[in-house]
Amino acid sequence: MSCALTLLIPTTKAPPGAWSAADAVSAQAIATKAEVLVVSGHAIANPAPDAPCRVLHLPGADVFELRAAGLADARGEIIVVLEDHNSPSDDFCARILGAFEAHPGADGVVGSAANGAPGLLDRASFLITFGPFLAPMREVSLDRCPPPGIVAFRRSVVPNGVPQPGWLEFEMVVGLRDRGLLVADDRVQMSHIQHLGLRAFPIHFHSGRAYGGLEHEPRSSLSRSQRLRDAARVPIVLMRQTREGLRRGNTRESFACRVAVGALATANAIGQTVGVLFGPGKSASHLE
Repeated sequence: MSCALTLLIPTTKAPPGAWSAADAVSAQAIATKAEVLVVSGHAIANPAPDAPCRVLHLPGADVFELRAAGLADARGEIIVVLEDHNSPSDDFCARILGAFEAHPGADGVVGSAANGAPGLLDRASFLITFGPFLAPMREVSLDRCPPPGIVAFRRSVVPNGVPQPGWLEFEMVVGLRDRGLLVADDRVQMSHIQHLGLRAFPIHFHSGRAYGGLEHEPRSSLSRSQRLRDAARVPIVLMRQTREGLRRGNTRESFACRVAVGALATANAIGQTVGVLFGPGKSASHLE
C-alpha cells in the first residue's frame, strides 16, 4: 500500500540507538500519514518500534547497501533519507510535503542542517560534510553533492528493483541537480547529532576511501591520474567550502575548529587516494 511519504532510516546500530531517529519522527509521521522505514544491518534482529515504523533486516549490510535496499522497499510517493543520528524539526514531514507542493516541477528538495554535537572534532566533522548546506541556503551548491540526511525526492526517479550501492549518494542526486530538478528549501531543517571524538579521523578516512574506490558515474569516467589529482585537492576544497558556509550563515568558529577541519579533510584525502589506488576495501562497513 502506497503512502505520501517514506522516512528511510538506514542503521548498523543495535537498539536503542537504532531507533532514536525513528522515535523522533513517529508522531509527525502518523499525523502526515507517512511511513518510517528502518533498514537495519545489525547482526541481531530486534523488535521494531510501534507503527508507523517497520523494519527491513539485512544483517551485515553496509550503509550504501541499506539505503539501496530501502529505496526498493519504500512505499512513499516521496522518499526522504535520514541518518540514525538525525533529529528533524517537529514539522519536518509537513515541510517536506509543502516544499514539493511549492515546487511542482522539482524531483528533489535539499534541506538545511544544523550541528547538535558540541565537541571540537564533532563540529569539525559536521562542517566538512554539511558546510555548504547551512541556512540561509537559497540554491543548491554546484560543487558539492548533497549528503543523505537532507535530501528528499520523488519515488518516480528511483528505478525498479534495488539500485547499485552508491547510486543514490553519487549519481542520482548529482543527476537531478545537473538537470535543474533539484531545489533548495532551507525551511526543511534537521539537526545532525553525531558524537565521534577521535573516531572522526578513521570515519573520514573510510568515507574518502569508499568514495574514491567505488565505481560510479561521473567518477568512473575519469582517469586514475585525474582522480588522484582530485584527491590531493580535497583539503583545500573542503576548507574553502566550510569557510563559505560559515560566512553565509554569519557564523564564527574557533581557530582550533578550523585546524581540525583541515586535519579531517586530510584524512579524507588520504582515504580517497587509497581508494583510487587499491579500491574501497571494507571501508563502507565502517561508516555510520
